[in-house]
Amino acid sequence: MSWINDLYNYCQLKLFRVEGPRPRIFGRIHVADFSGAGDGTLRFGRNVVINSGFRANPVGGERTALLFKGPGAVIEIGDDTGISNAMIAAYERVSIGRNVNLGAGCKIMDTDFHPLDLAERIRNVNIPHRPVRIEDGVFIGTEAMILKGVTIGAESIVAAGAVVVKSIPPGEIWGGNPARFIRKLR
Repeated sequence: MSWINDLYNYCQLKLFRVEGPRPRIFGRIHVADFSGAGDGTLRFGRNVVINSGFRANPVGGERTALLFKGPGAVIEIGDDTGISNAMIAAYERVSIGRNVNLGAGCKIMDTDFHPLDLAERIRNVNIPHRPVRIEDGVFIGTEAMILKGVTIGAESIVAAGAVVVKSIPPGEIWGGNPARFIRKLR
């Protein structure tokens, strides 16, 4: 069964012209394109590991690691980063640094996917989006959500289940909904 997943993942990455070294993938990933234009960029650093599905990491359940790209969007995943059953959605840009751990079932989104105004929702225009940046050495806990416009400073920790709506300075622990400062790491 492993060779089937390997072939599936190879085709997913080849179809979307992924840049950089091929990550080690346990389970199946799914790469989708919001625009259908196929002009986004998905870039992997060295030694990226993706766990996807119940067998790869039972904490994340049956979810698959979803990597979405929007028109001209960029998703960058740095060296030595580990991802477990996470969903990364980029309409503009999601940058993930080196030595980052994305806990099971976490979600990172640089877009609201829809405007708030009814007329704009009907026409599917003016969709709010702002880049997300996760700096080196960050740990994001299980089921946490990182929303548009957020920067998470180097070596910070986001607690399980947190909803991050504003930027976090380096070296801090944040948790809750909405996420709030808990304490400094040092």
